Amino acid sequence: MNNLTHRHRFWQSHPGWFIPFISELYPLTKFQLLLYEDILDWERVKRNAFIKWSDETRACFNERLRAAATTSHVLFMIDEMPVQINYQPENNPVYREDNPDFFTWWRRIVFGVYILPAHYDQDKVMQLIRHFHCGIELGSDPLGGLPIPTDFLRERKAYLDWDILSRYWGLSWSYELLQEFEPYWVTEKLIENHTAFNYCLKNDLSDDFIEKVLT
Repeated sequence: MNNLTHRHRFWQSHPGWFIPFISELYPLTKFQLLLYEDILDWERVKRNAFIKWSDETRACFNERLRAAATTSHVLFMIDEMPVQINYQPENNPVYREDNPDFFTWWRRIVFGVYILPAHYDQDKVMQLIRHFHCGIELGSDPLGGLPIPTDFLRERKAYLDWDILSRYWGLSWSYELLQEFEPYWVTEKLIENHTAFNYCLKNDLSDDFIEKVLT
């Protein structure tokens, strides 16, 4: 089984993760909305900033949109204040229907609030943790923290609060991390984690990939 086929099967086994992510963050076309209408999460579709809602498309899905709650995505909280983000340029939104280079632009977006450091030495951090017998305090500021070492998760996975970790930006997120700790993720928290989407799924996504997962 090649790597891409393995990924198809992994996401097929987790529709509760895959469908919310693509409903909210993938640039779905009118054809895809029709094709997967009964599968998609319409509350998330409604807040998807990458769908071009022409009058015709909006009229076609009017009942679905009216029935779906109007919500906004909260990335994280600082001092009990919600932090949100708009991935589209405010005055000139970009849509795939209008831009032949759309996917080049879309893949450059850093979804979520955290960029993994390029030269992060997890082994050295773990040496310090083991030497001083210390734990890790989860940070509240994604602009100033290092990710939790993956070995820390491995050594303490039976005791960690996965409800918090599933929503937490500061892990070394990757498809491999998602797969390794597959039994531990809490779905309702993970699907709110745009950083997880950014590093675990975004770069694999295409119309063809979605079709293979959902059909």
